[in-house]
Amino acid sequence: MQYRELVSKFRDLTVVVVGDVCLDRYVLGRPTRLSREAPIAVLEWMREYALPGAASNPALNLVSLGAQASVVGVTGADPAASELSELLRARGARTDGLVADAARRTTEKTRILAEGLLVLPQQMARIDRTDPSPLTAERAAELCTTIQHLAPHADALLLSDYQGGVANAEVIECLREVALERGIRATVDSQGDLTRFAGFDCVRCNRHEAEMVMGHELKTEDDFRRALPHLRERVGCTGLVVTRDVDGVSLYSMEEGYQHIPAMRVPVADGVGAGDTFISVLTLVLTAGGSLQTAAHVANRAAALVVQHVGNACPSPDELLRMLDTNE
Repeated sequence: MQYRELVSKFRDLTVVVVGDVCLDRYVLGRPTRLSREAPIAVLEWMREYALPGAASNPALNLVSLGAQASVVGVTGADPAASELSELLRARGARTDGLVADAARRTTEKTRILAEGLLVLPQQMARIDRTDPSPLTAERAAELCTTIQHLAPHADALLLSDYQGGVANAEVIECLREVALERGIRATVDSQGDLTRFAGFDCVRCNRHEAEMVMGHELKTEDDFRRALPHLRERVGCTGLVVTRDVDGVSLYSMEEGYQHIPAMRVPVADGVGAGDTFISVLTLVLTAGGSLQTAAHVANRAAALVVQHVGNACPSPDELLRMLDTNE
């Protein structure tokens, strides 16, 4: 299947994104001098803006690539929740799957960046406002009901775990059962214990998470080649993808065996959101009928595209196709 044909199929797909939603705020200032109070730069305020972040970002990537996306998650009943919903709807994502909990606060992450005339913005600090309490049984049940309501109209389910409480045992089991019952694909962008996702079609993790499950470091290509078949078996998923930063991507499935895809050399402005783009594109390509190797290759190129931008960025179909035409 040619890339253009594959990407054209994205507009016929609907994906339900389940996970820990967040509002990302960016405050940019121009460095003017060193503070007399502490060894830090004084920034003169220039501008600020907000974007949907964490599990909200895969939904924006899906919509940007032509697919339909619904977001399922938990927010507070606060102004940040309203702002997040409005930003998502303005970009074309459905928000009727967001559950408001007046006892919680909407997660916000504020990044403070210094921006000069001749350099890209540099992140100076990040302030997180989170609610560490686990979801109540009532909220978990609401999420499961929402997933079951949206699933008949979906071609895939994507779980984006940012360790905010949504990916608990009840929600994971609900996704697994719904995917099996409906015969639709289920993918995971994981953090933490990978063995929770047995039965999912594809699980993406990073090198550190893979090492945690294996119990030893993965340094060389031979380490990954030997470890991934055992890791996939331990996790219990159909396909496993391990992103390795500058060393590219390794993947394994019973059908395709082990594959390694080198990283694409690009100027990196900001790594924020690259993983969200990767799992979004991976899910779309797999759902459109592509192989795991093809999906990982296309997702790798998409991630290389967005790291060249500051903040959460989403590729368009044309941008992705141009990146896929780039020979390296």
